[in-house]
Amino acid sequence: MSDFFADPKHVLVFDFDGVILDSASLKRQAFAALYDGEPETGRQAVRAYLNRRGGQPREVKFRHIESHILGREASEARIRELCQRFKADVEARILAAPAIPGALEFLERRRGQLPIYLLSATPEHELREIVARRGLARYFDEVIGAPPDKATALRNLLVRHGHTARHTVMVGDSYNDFRAASSNGTRFIGITADPTASPF
Repeated sequence: MSDFFADPKHVLVFDFDGVILDSASLKRQAFAALYDGEPETGRQAVRAYLNRRGGQPREVKFRHIESHILGREASEARIRELCQRFKADVEARILAAPAIPGALEFLERRRGQLPIYLLSATPEHELREIVARRGLARYFDEVIGAPPDKATALRNLLVRHGHTARHTVMVGDSYNDFRAASSNGTRFIGITADPTASPF
């Protein structure tokens, strides 16, 4: 692995929740809490979906839950309302979330040695604010949020900076991260809190 960091062509791209901060479960809890008033079967279906679908923009998740799981109209007004409620609930949780063990030490040790990017499905303006308030901006050459989707954002990143896919490693904790890496031909390192339930 030391050869990897010695080569200036190599690039690292990190997801945020569950990779840098231990916040993926906090977001799932905040999502699920918005549906506490639903019948138990609906709540169970929502929780099962959220456990499977990490790394997607919240609007995509809310539209799927509303229309496909709960069978009701996913109007733009309803999606906006859910997003606003989710943002208010989750913001304080994320600002207080601990870092994934070893993540900040790794970033501190490797910053300046090679390009390091942050790529998340969190709306970009929120992501940049959280990164700034947590004092993490110094670790990343660029902080990239949604939109677009991760696969497109990773492709745009490679083109924008002239990086090659074979020299790029995406580090993520969801199948969506793996799919973004696979669709762009980059390498991938999967992080999982529970190896027995790995999405990879």
